[in-house]
Amino acid sequence: MRKEAVSFLNSDDTANAYRYKVVHSTQDIAAAMQRAVEVTSEKIALVTICMQFGGQGKASRSRAALAHESTRYFLEHLRSLVRKTDLVFLLDQSYYFALNGPNEEGGQIVQQRLWEALLWHVHTCSEPEILSPQSITIGHSAYPVPCDTIDACIVAANRVRDSFGASPEKSTQKQLALQTQDGELPALSRKLGVPYLTLLPRTLPARVHQLVSPQLAQELHCYPLGYARNTLTVAMSDPQDSRALERLRQETGLHIFPILVPPQELETALEQLM
Repeated sequence: MRKEAVSFLNSDDTANAYRYKVVHSTQDIAAAMQRAVEVTSEKIALVTICMQFGGQGKASRSRAALAHESTRYFLEHLRSLVRKTDLVFLLDQSYYFALNGPNEEGGQIVQQRLWEALLWHVHTCSEPEILSPQSITIGHSAYPVPCDTIDACIVAANRVRDSFGASPEKSTQKQLALQTQDGELPALSRKLGVPYLTLLPRTLPARVHQLVSPQLAQELHCYPLGYARNTLTVAMSDPQDSRALERLRQETGLHIFPILVPPQELETALEQLM
């Protein structure tokens, strides 16, 4: 009986061991989740991630293709973070991770793991053909508690629990200002060999808060972004500040991976930490 649920994953033509299924509607996801629950007689948690790459409706074919490939690229990095028996779906630019067995608390734990890993991959991606998303949102829920139907579970998981990116009404104006003020920063990031980020998330994972206090972030003028594989990613207006990098290494015991950001964006983010 269990093999029936697992065989669903092998219906996609993805070559790697961890697979996902491309679907065309949330009804497809609901049907697959319902089958999984009937086969395993278990609880099921759902984590949903929505990516937005901008230019919707006006994007050229080439940019639309890049957005499509970028969406798949980031999903392939995330797929191995859940079990092979979990169901993973790709719907347009959204990911759905249906987790067999966990309750809502378990779904929240997986959400945090996926969120930290996704931010890490977005911030550190150096592939020239991969686009950085303009915004990302994530949420989770579970069936049969707190949601008593699969459809209600999907709706609840689409509610934003955490987000990355500027609000739509401010993003265009803010990005234009940053490009005018800091037009040389992308070239500088390439020269230094570090990623460049124009906008910073306003909420941080709990583990990152524990590693770098707001006071230390203010003192060293750095903004912690994520932690994975013994490496802490931090945003800095001067990624060559050896004093700050060494202090961070001493305080956290981790390798430090700096990312270049505009000074004004860093100041705004640091103000919101206090």
